[in-house]
Amino acid sequence: MKSRSPKRTRAGFTLLEVLLAVTILGILISAVYSTWSAALNGWRRGSDASEVFQRQRIVMETLKELTQSLVFFSASPTLYTVIGTKTSGLGDSVSFVTASDSFLPPSEASEAGLRRVTISMEQDPYRRTYLAIVNQLALRPDDTSGEQPQAHVISMDVSGFAIRYRNARDGTWNDKWDDPSVPPSALEFTVAFGEPGDRLPPIVVTRAVEIPVAVFIAQGMGIPLGQGTTNQVQRQNINLGLPQNNAGQASSTPQPGGEQ
Repeated sequence: MKSRSPKRTRAGFTLLEVLLAVTILGILISAVYSTWSAALNGWRRGSDASEVFQRQRIVMETLKELTQSLVFFSASPTLYTVIGTKTSGLGDSVSFVTASDSFLPPSEASEAGLRRVTISMEQDPYRRTYLAIVNQLALRPDDTSGEQPQAHVISMDVSGFAIRYRNARDGTWNDKWDDPSVPPSALEFTVAFGEPGDRLPPIVVTRAVEIPVAVFIAQGMGIPLGQGTTNQVQRQNINLGLPQNNAGQASSTPQPGGEQ
C-alpha cells in the first residue's frame, strides 16, 4: 500500500500580492506626507506672518515713543522747532527734539537725554530703501565739526513713509510743518511695509500720535485748541512713492488711523 506524501504548504506571496501591498503602502506614505507638508507650510506661513507683524509693531511703537517724548520750549523755539517736509521720491522727513532714548546706539550715548532726531527714508549703497533715524545733539545745532551724522536703520522692510501734522489752532491736518513757534498737536505716520517689487501690495499702517507737550504750549500761549482728534482722521490721497497699478492708484490703500 502506497503512503501519501504530505500536502505542500504555501511558502510565499505571489508577485501580484507584493505589487498590491507596495501600492497600498505608497498611497499611505503619500497621504501622510501631504498632510505633514500642508501642516508644515501652514506653520511656516503663520510664523512668517507673526514675525512680520512683530516687526511692524516695533516700528510703529518706536515712532509713537519718540513722538510722545517730543520736547519743546517756547523760550528757545529755534532749538526745539519741529521741521516737517513733504518730498517726492524717497518719502517724507520729520525732525524734532525728543527725550526718548529709543534707537540710540551706545556709540552715541553722549546724546542721551535730549537729542534731535530726523526720521526719513534713505538708500544704502545697493540702492535699497529703508526707514532711518539720525541722532544729533539737541543743544548744538551749529556744530561745525564737519562730521556727517550717521543714519541708523529702523527697518529695512519699509518701502514708503508719509507724515501729516495737526495744527493746534484749528485742528486741521497738513502735509508739512513750517511753524517754528509751536509744535503740532499730533503727528500722523503712514508706513508702507513690504519690499519694492514684491508680487503682493505693501501693507500700509497709519497711526496718529498725540503730542502731550503741545497742549501745554498752546495753553501757555493762549491758543484755543482745535477740535480735530486722532480718532477721526480725514485723509486725502497720500503719496508714499509706491509703485502705481494700471489704474494709476497706489498699490495699497492706507488703513484708517486713530491709534494713540
